[in-house]
Amino acid sequence: MKRHVVLPSPPLRPHVRNIMLGEFSSTGSHLPATPDVQLVIYLRGRAALIGRSSEEALPLAFITGPCLAPRKFHVEAGSRFVGITFRPSGFSACFGLPANLFCDRTVDLEDALPHGVAAQLMDELREAAQMSAAVRTAEEFLLRCLLDGRRRDGGLPALALERLLLPAAALADELSLGTRQLERRFLVNYGMPLRDFRRLARFSSVLAQLLAGTPASLNMARIAAEAHYVDQAHFIRDFRQFVGDTPGRFLKARQEEGSIYSLWQFNSSELPSFLD
Repeated sequence: MKRHVVLPSPPLRPHVRNIMLGEFSSTGSHLPATPDVQLVIYLRGRAALIGRSSEEALPLAFITGPCLAPRKFHVEAGSRFVGITFRPSGFSACFGLPANLFCDRTVDLEDALPHGVAAQLMDELREAAQMSAAVRTAEEFLLRCLLDGRRRDGGLPALALERLLLPAAALADELSLGTRQLERRFLVNYGMPLRDFRRLARFSSVLAQLLAGTPASLNMARIAAEAHYVDQAHFIRDFRQFVGDTPGRFLKARQEEGSIYSLWQFNSSELPSFLD
């Protein structure tokens, strides 16, 4: 798989984790569960979500929200795409839409934005001859969204894992909010209830360490303990649920040619844009 991953410009960094331009060489893709909201636009080819008994063709441009289950896709070989991954609260800040509307869903971008906006963005991205021009086009679009007056009130700050793992009442007290007020704001800004998001955040912190290390250097028990898992077995159960595989098989398979985990074959320069 070919791809180019960039950090957004400084005005967007509080809201956007990264922008990826990629082209699939294989026809299968498998994505772990994620706490992030993503905007994806196919500039050539297309993809379908593989269900238990059928395939569901995805729109050429769509928003997909946080999800607690891994997803498998069939992708036309040679498909090119632009993907924008938002930080917690970032999607709501950019579009003025509650992130929980997209939890475990894939929504056509045309249905989420004012009429004609998605089509114009797709046309502009297709006209961009160079990767740098496509990134600039995506950033200009996001900056317009931030500045057009639709930003929601009642945001939440970025919350490190240690704070996310606090009891809801204690976290609410730290933020000078009532518990129910925190739960409502969390749902709108983070896309799912606190109890679900904290599980994904803990899993993501472990995944970051696995992707950054080498199999020989990884101490699974230590990594699980640092992420506040009860024990290594607890970590492996969560990993199986969120990836659909064991940590060992995942790490081995993602290095193989044509792997369904090819999107996770990050090099050292790309990792910070995904895992910070």
